Amino acid sequence: MKHNMDKPLDLVQVINERKNKLAEKLSSQYSLNYISLEEYERLVEYSQKIETSKELNILEKIVAANGPAETHYAQTSQKRSIKAENAEKDFFTLLSSRKTTGPISSGTVVNILGDHRIYLDEEDLVDEETSIDISVLLGSVTIHVQESVIVDCKALPILGEVSVKKGISNNGYGKKLKIRGSVILGELTIKPK
Repeated sequence: MKHNMDKPLDLVQVINERKNKLAEKLSSQYSLNYISLEEYERLVEYSQKIETSKELNILEKIVAANGPAETHYAQTSQKRSIKAENAEKDFFTLLSSRKTTGPISSGTVVNILGDHRIYLDEEDLVDEETSIDISVLLGSVTIHVQESVIVDCKALPILGEVSVKKGISNNGYGKKLKIRGSVILGELTIKPK
């Protein structure tokens, strides 16, 4: 590690710790689509060149202006505070299993030879009507929804199975989850949480 001999070692450590926190914030902002890949790479590169606290203060203000900067663990505990425009979810599962949850405004789920479980409460549905497009090939997708959510499922099974379990409402008042897509030699199940 290169550091200026004029600075005491403690100050160098403090600056390096702040740089590491800054890198975590940038990673979080990139993963939440608040900044582009190019901007992420540029800011990380610039942060590694910083040697003074004053320069670091300026970069920290720039990063703070980009949007939320929670780490992954903080994001999961505060996931419901994500803005609606960032609640569009797209998932691709291949030969593996995945568990996901909201918030969601719309999304696409593609599952090939995998197992995907989605857990949604009514407050996870950002809009009054949320649409999910599902494509399953030789796999299974299970959506667990709160009983107060109205489910409109029109997924097409082709040598597969689409089932809406007892306890799921398809009419009434409340937030609506529209499920469209196709299930080929696989399974889509919607059941109460």
